[in-house]
Order: sequence, then structure tokens, then C-alpha cells
Amino acid sequence: MDKKKFPKIEVKTLSGKELVLPDDAEGEVVLIGVAFVREAQGMLDSWMDHFEELCHGRKVYELPIIESDLWKIFSGFIDGGMRSGIPEEKHDLVGTHYGDASEFKEKLGIVDTDRGYVFLVDEKGNIKFRGSGYADEEGKNEMLKHVKKICE
Repeated sequence: MDKKKFPKIEVKTLSGKELVLPDDAEGEVVLIGVAFVREAQGMLDSWMDHFEELCHGRKVYELPIIESDLWKIFSGFIDGGMRSGIPEEKHDLVGTHYGDASEFKEKLGIVDTDRGYVFLVDEKGNIKFRGSGYADEEGKNEMLKHVKKICE
């Protein structure tokens, strides 16, 4: 998966800041989790917790994607609910996108929006690893191969 760029996406973080990924993470190795449904949170957590164990101190971004324009009307309420359930120190790293995400999904090869997806992105915005669903031992070992080079 080397040299495939993570597609640009603009989001507003839970702390109210505008965030553009991968641009705002340039120069850093980060893990980006993407979810389209609330039920995918456990899937993301299984990968993110593993990454944080392997690469303590590296940033982990989380992108809830809500494709319906109707929900944009309720964005303040939805983001407020997320803010109350997520520790404040992570609010700069959680950014919600409201509206059409078809091009974003296409560029990442996402077809099943019921799954959570994670992308290990290098300093230049290249995707080095992709995982989806719940992290199993095979997936964790595959991630380990890629993070060994950058986190030790």
C-alpha cells in the first residue's frame, strides 16, 4: 500500500478547530480511524488501543463521518454528545465530517460503511497500513510490521 496518499478531508474537531487531514499531520506518523456508524466504535478502539500500546505518544485521529445532510442540522447536538463521552484531551483529535463522503470512500476503497477502518499514515501522507473491522491477531501482527520501523 506504499505511496497511496490518504485523501484530503476537512473536519471540525470536538474542540471547535478546523482540521485538514492529512495536511495538518504532515511530518508525523499517525493512525487515522474512520467510522460511518456508531456501532463501529469498538472496532476502531481495538486498533487504536493496540497502536497506542505500540507507539505511545503518537497521535491517533478519529473521524466520524455522517453522510446525511439532514444530520448537519443537528451537528451541535451530535458533537456535544460526543464531547461528553470522549476525554477532553482527545477533543483536538476527533473531527466530524457531515455531508457527502462518496469521493473520500472511493479513494480509500471503503465499500462497507458498517465497519470501522484505520489507516497508518506516514510523515508525507502515504498510507502504510489499512485495517478494518475488529483487530485480530493476524491484523495486529501486520500492523506491528509497519509500526516497528517508525515507533521504536
